[in-house]
Amino acid sequence: MRISPKITNFFIYGLGQSINLLSPLIVMPFLIRVCKEDGLGKIGISFSICLILSGIIDYSSYLNGTKDIVINKKDDSFLSNKITDIYTYKFIIFVILTVLFTLIVLSIPSVQEKKLLLLSLPILLSQLLNPNWLLQGLENFKLIAILNILSKAIYIAMIFLFIKNREDYIWANFYLGFSGVLVYFTSFLYFIKKYKLRCTKQNIKNGLHIMKTDFNICISEFCLSIYQYFPILIIGYFAGNGAAGIYRVIEQIFSIFRTFIFMFFNFSYPTVCFEVEKNLKKGIKVWKLYHLTNLAIIISLCIFVYIFSDYILSYFHVATKDKQSLIVLLRLAILVPILLVISQALRQLMFALNLSSVYTRIIYFSCILSIVLLSTFVYLFGLKGSFMAMILVELIVISLYSFVLSKKRHLPT
Repeated sequence: MRISPKITNFFIYGLGQSINLLSPLIVMPFLIRVCKEDGLGKIGISFSICLILSGIIDYSSYLNGTKDIVINKKDDSFLSNKITDIYTYKFIIFVILTVLFTLIVLSIPSVQEKKLLLLSLPILLSQLLNPNWLLQGLENFKLIAILNILSKAIYIAMIFLFIKNREDYIWANFYLGFSGVLVYFTSFLYFIKKYKLRCTKQNIKNGLHIMKTDFNICISEFCLSIYQYFPILIIGYFAGNGAAGIYRVIEQIFSIFRTFIFMFFNFSYPTVCFEVEKNLKKGIKVWKLYHLTNLAIIISLCIFVYIFSDYILSYFHVATKDKQSLIVLLRLAILVPILLVISQALRQLMFALNLSSVYTRIIYFSCILSIVLLSTFVYLFGLKGSFMAMILVELIVISLYSFVLSKKRHLPT
């Protein structure tokens, strides 16, 4: 029986993304054992800051950029100009962010862990060079998997070879960024040669034009980054680096679910949009089939984590006298991915029904709400409050999506 190329691509893409999940699971127990929970917390806080800034560097490359590439992937002349335009504006943003970040870290006395923060900057350079947005447009999922596996293999090797003492935590993010730069720079040179990339004044003008026209998309994606990566910063501020380290462990566990959910979203999105456009009633049935299947998978995995939470936490070598409280936290945290399946399913339907403008307003609101609730709940309830806030935000977002969709006329039930 011939396997569909689409399914093959999904599994190849999933293989490449799985290394992003496995590498922290391999590295994190070692870092906790050597650098302790507070060291891991500091690493996690700096890493989250870099991820938020990376979202700005990406701008609209993973949305409009990928879309333009896939539509015109057989036009080498178009690809050469578009790739250069996108890398040009990404470079401009990278330089601005790097300079501002360095000035802030060095000039403000209250900023702690200056060495760790500055040594984390290669993560931004790695994101600048990362060609995944281009490879997704070219539908070259095999090369995406190869680059991911190579960069993470180098990162894992460097962590185990060079992290020897508790004070070495400052180098952890540097090794992550360096491994990405090493692999992605090599691929960047390949694309320069293949598509004859040359930056001209016109490319700079085009890049600046893209930055102007896609500003709203960048802001909405930035809000999503804040929503996903800001919690550990708030926890570190109110509850300390040790609590941030424990949060990082628990977050890593439920981020496995989150990554799978977003992979499923990206895989099913084109089909759902096509079916909804062709026949609304049939499209809704396809949408339900996809996401009910996804929900069943996630619930099954969450039940597994709930049952074996004691053994899972033991794997990470978290040192605490009250292990039962960590088990309670983990079991509370796994409610988040279950709600996330529902919210992402509704989000997909919002896009399929051309309700993106309303979606953007909901994202802005949920981002602000998330920061307010996280700050309040962590201050009042500690680490437990962070997961309480996430659950409440997801419930509110689900309610808002449901309300908007319920107002959509002719929507079959």
